Amino acid sequence: MSNKAELIVYTLENCPNCELLKGYLAAHGAAFQERDMMSAEALTEMRINGVFVREAPVLQKDKTFLTSADLFAAGSVRNEVVSPLLKGD
Repeated sequence: MSNKAELIVYTLENCPNCELLKGYLAAHGAAFQERDMMSAEALTEMRINGVFVREAPVLQKDKTFLTSADLFAAGSVRNEVVSPLLKGD
C-alpha cells in the first residue's frame, strides 16, 4: 500500500483540459478521485484553501492546489509542475 497522498481532480462538464489532465494522470499510473468543481463540497474545500477560480481543472494533493493556469502551457500539461506531485516531492 502506498503512503502517497491522494490526488483530487476538480472538473466541469465539457472541459477539454480536464480530459487532458485525467489522461496525463492515467498515463503516469496516478490514482485520483474526480469531483464536480461546482458542487457545494468542492467549492467550500477550494475556498477555505484560498482557491477562487471557476476555470477547471484544479488538481489537489494535500493542501496544494494547482489551477488551470498552473497546470497548462500551450495546450499541454506542464510536466515540470505535475510530475513532482506524482512522485511525492
